[in-house]
Amino acid sequence: MTSEIESASGHGVAPPLVTRPDDDPAVLADAAVDDYALHVVPPIWRLGRTKMAIAWSSTLAALFWVVLAAIAASIVGTQQALIGMALAVIVYFAVSYPLQKVASRTGVTLANFSRSLFGLIGTPIAALIVVVSASCLAIFEGSVLSVAFHTHFGGSIHLWYGVVAVFCTLITLGGVRVWLEKLNAWLLPVFLAGLFGALIWAIVQYGYQSDWLTAAAPDPSAFSGPGWLHAFALYLTGMVNVIYTVDFARMGKVRNVKYNGHVTFGWVYYLLAIPVIGGIGIYLSKAVPVQGVTEVGVVTGIVQMMGLWGVVYIFATQAKIQTANMYLSSLNLQIFFSRTVKLTLSRSVWTVAVGVILFGIMSADIFGFVTQLLSYQGVLAIAWVAVAIVHLASRKTRTDREFETRPGRVPRVNPGGLAGWAAGSIAGVVLLATGSAFSLTYALIITYAVATAGYGAALAFAKAGWFTMARPFDPAQEVADEWNVHVECHKCRKSYVAVEMDRDPTHRHEAICAACATGHEFQAAARAESQRYTAEIS
Repeated sequence: MTSEIESASGHGVAPPLVTRPDDDPAVLADAAVDDYALHVVPPIWRLGRTKMAIAWSSTLAALFWVVLAAIAASIVGTQQALIGMALAVIVYFAVSYPLQKVASRTGVTLANFSRSLFGLIGTPIAALIVVVSASCLAIFEGSVLSVAFHTHFGGSIHLWYGVVAVFCTLITLGGVRVWLEKLNAWLLPVFLAGLFGALIWAIVQYGYQSDWLTAAAPDPSAFSGPGWLHAFALYLTGMVNVIYTVDFARMGKVRNVKYNGHVTFGWVYYLLAIPVIGGIGIYLSKAVPVQGVTEVGVVTGIVQMMGLWGVVYIFATQAKIQTANMYLSSLNLQIFFSRTVKLTLSRSVWTVAVGVILFGIMSADIFGFVTQLLSYQGVLAIAWVAVAIVHLASRKTRTDREFETRPGRVPRVNPGGLAGWAAGSIAGVVLLATGSAFSLTYALIITYAVATAGYGAALAFAKAGWFTMARPFDPAQEVADEWNVHVECHKCRKSYVAVEMDRDPTHRHEAICAACATGHEFQAAARAESQRYTAEIS
């Protein structure tokens, strides 16, 4: 099927589009491995709300939620920690809802949505943030699983590092729709049974510890500001979980935006993650003799208390969270290298690469370095979220299609977005580097405030050219339904939904897909065409 369009500004007639009403089998075969990492997710590949919730539930299983609550309570006392946790639920929900909404409506990855925030430079920025965050968490959680096996079965810890690295690689080779949703459907009941089983086991074995709710801060001088604010600030280190939301929510159906916003990625999810799972973590840290309130200490205590059942529980939790960590790390590693050095390889290759990195760093035993790196990446993640929320709230950022993300129709740099993110990130990094008690409470809060104020102020001077490049011939406007008509790319000869397609000024304005439209020659020609077109229509 073909269609033809003539430029309203006298640029002539573009070649007819080669279209089809159904999905390209070759594209679907690629998606089974890559999950549309470099493309917009079409309607056929979207998950229903139940499957979406099961896939996202992998993030609930991180011992991060268990241990962070225990650490917060050990510093500021249980009641102050619970107040901070309640505030964290509200804030996480407030920023997650609009992000999951735009991800579902646009179907683009976090990295590609960042083009709307920062320009073309936004793709590698966002991808690198997620790669560092997810890889560090994968290393940390993989080490936890290795320690559980080593504690119960003995043997060389390095052997278990290797076993865990291979296992984590294998379970992540399929994408969300093909594999992760199915795996998590089996692991979810095991995780929940193990979590509540550990609580009951601890009460039976050690007796109910009635003073866990009233435990006070052992040393109020160890933190700055109110105890609840310090606890809230600790939870801001997990803001990368909100960033993860985008890469999962793009797989959700648009009609389920409200359900996913309130349940799957919203307040229901965070009530489970923070006060429920966190509350169990606080109790276990008070009731079970552990080697310090750390992930390794909690794992050792649970395995020693529950034996083989403890190993099964830890396995279920870590297998679940590793599916998310490894998937997001490999997905964004693929995006980062395809956009920076034009190295386009299958996500399976990058999954294996992440597995090798996982084994190498676990074997090096540098937990302290990984922990510090996670603190600094938290600054970068929070600054990104702050800019994104301002971007979504401002009418000045809108284009004809609400948010433009196609590489040939966004500028190289959005100066306002980049300045806001950089200002917030620099402020947070400088504060964290001081290592003071003040920075531990206020660094991430100040990061968010500075990034928000910086981008908000910049938008007062914003121009349309910050967000989009005007060019003739838009395939998305040339078809009857941009989400259900598939257009063939002249370069890769595969057909994608029209919403992501562009016209190639280097090849007689034939159609080109989002992945193929990232070459230097194409982008230079697109910028030159935009300058001419803007001058003519102004």
